[in-house]
Amino acid sequence: MTKKKYELLLVDDELANLQKLQRTFMDQYKVHLAQSGEEALQILQKAPIDAIITDQKMPGMTGIEFLELSQKTYPNLVRIVLTGFAEVDDLIAAINAGKVHRYITKPWEPDEVRLAVQDSLEKMELMKENERLAVELKSANEKLQTENIILRREVEKQVFPQSIVYGSQEMENILRLLRRVTGTETTVLIQGETGTGKELVARFIHKESNRSEQIFIPVNCGAIPKDLVESEFFGHSRGAFTGATQEKKGYFEMASGGTIFLDEIGEAPPELQIKLLRVIQESEIMPVGYHQPKKVDVRIIASTNRDLKAEVAAGHFRQDLFFRINVFSITIPPLRERKKDVLPLAEYFLQQFSKKLNRKAGSFNEETRDLLLGYSWPGNVRELQNEIERLVLLSEAEKSIGPELLSDHIKQRHRHGLPSDGNLKSAVRELEDAMIKNTLARLDQNKSRTARALGISRQSLLEKLRRMQE
Repeated sequence: MTKKKYELLLVDDELANLQKLQRTFMDQYKVHLAQSGEEALQILQKAPIDAIITDQKMPGMTGIEFLELSQKTYPNLVRIVLTGFAEVDDLIAAINAGKVHRYITKPWEPDEVRLAVQDSLEKMELMKENERLAVELKSANEKLQTENIILRREVEKQVFPQSIVYGSQEMENILRLLRRVTGTETTVLIQGETGTGKELVARFIHKESNRSEQIFIPVNCGAIPKDLVESEFFGHSRGAFTGATQEKKGYFEMASGGTIFLDEIGEAPPELQIKLLRVIQESEIMPVGYHQPKKVDVRIIASTNRDLKAEVAAGHFRQDLFFRINVFSITIPPLRERKKDVLPLAEYFLQQFSKKLNRKAGSFNEETRDLLLGYSWPGNVRELQNEIERLVLLSEAEKSIGPELLSDHIKQRHRHGLPSDGNLKSAVRELEDAMIKNTLARLDQNKSRTARALGISRQSLLEKLRRMQE
């Protein structure tokens, strides 16, 4: 491949200086000559110039004024100024503004100028190559992002049940209500304690909707650091902030055409709440660094384990956002209030973990089933899932799963929660421990909120937790 011959535009009002510049470069470059800024601007319109070398002090349009005008139309040219010592101070503002790449003081030597031009052109080519690679990288990242989304959908099909597992009338009633809105674009708010299966219900809504063939993106509103929230949810442009080396799509843009699940929206910081309101109202986002909004087409499903009405009253959650997401609200009862779901879920998890862990676990015996039914499951479906995984790991191949494999706290609390020794002090202690564990599980292990809910100080709670671990 033939190497490109660069084209230089040399500008000087004194013909002798211009001819000296021409002799300096004519063997290596294609040279264009101009004796004024006005003449040089006309040449720029006709020739594919790569670099400009201009005298600073010229009658009429100065060298800096010429470069300033040329930069507006031809920003990617190398710009070099020849200047006298007395004129150096005048260049500082132009250099800081990026109008001049470098200057050479008079009197100049041909070798010095040749080296300066060569160095500047090499840097320009490097910048162009970096920009080309950045475009290719962006394209590759977008392709990878799309492939990841497709792969995630395939994984979801394997990991998550294609229908909700239940046996209770409570869940039957909930699913019947949900089917009234699955085919619409209505925003849905799913309420319930931690671990009740709110994300599974959200996936059910998506699967039954007109968007079922598009992406479902779950996002935990409280799990993203505050300084990254805006970028993660709405994206950013290249150079929007330190470290933003390339453009990034946010969750809403990635989910466009599909469904976004805003898990634990009650944990969303105030800054995010304002921007979520805009997305819901206007169906548009403003990525960081952008000056024009982008339209998005997203179905929004939100969930919370908090009492959002109380959060609004306390000033922790925006009332206008609450009204926007509370168009259709459904509450998932805790597992202790839908006992008929326990065994169907336990059987389902037993089957799933037997496959996942490659263990041929047997079935639950009668006493184990009774104990599973008798326990209150403060951690809800998530706690039941973890317990069944543990049972599969501990069980022997194809042998029935007996009560001896269950966790101690499940075995000890089946007879109306009374301790086996009938001691009052032990009963009070066990009740206290159970309340602490239940409240911690319900409030996502947040010790400050747990202490407030129990009506004790945080220090008192920490002491009780230390005693429970002894």
